[in-house]
Amino acid sequence: MKTILLAAGMCLALTGCASNAHKTAWGKPGVSRVDYGTDVGMCTQVAAMTVSGNGANSAGGINGKNSGAQTDTGRGNASAGSAGAGSSSNVPASGTYSGMASSDFVQRAATQQRAQEMQAKKLQADTFKSCLTGRGYHEYTLTPEQQAKLATFKFGSNEYHEYLYSLGSSADIVAKQGSR
Repeated sequence: MKTILLAAGMCLALTGCASNAHKTAWGKPGVSRVDYGTDVGMCTQVAAMTVSGNGANSAGGINGKNSGAQTDTGRGNASAGSAGAGSSSNVPASGTYSGMASSDFVQRAATQQRAQEMQAKKLQADTFKSCLTGRGYHEYTLTPEQQAKLATFKFGSNEYHEYLYSLGSSADIVAKQGSR
């Protein structure tokens, strides 16, 4: 139960999952529809190929920072069936079965994995923004009316992209609503 509440709280606090409405968009005054689609597609691809971390020392969700973790037998809790003193397993044993990870170990691994996933998403978003900025695009804030109209379209549909293009190619909208 604590895991579910922790995950829900992190989601609400860090990613704003209660509201997935877009508050900003990208535009370049006078850009053609073909160039707009090409630029957004290229930057999306560059961002998707961005990877975070080097993958070193990561296995089973724990990246090697907790190398001092001990089995229950190492702590003096020799229970029947748990890992013996000569065991080479790095997974703390708990309960009846040898090699069974403790709930603390599992929780730390899950938390670390979520943090890595959030870091990767942030890096992808930053890469996307940097790519568009490098191509001459500017981020602008959508008005509540524009957000409401955008919400009527299916995310990713042709109508959705056409509406964003109509806003983003307008010099007035990009200049007046530009995010700084």
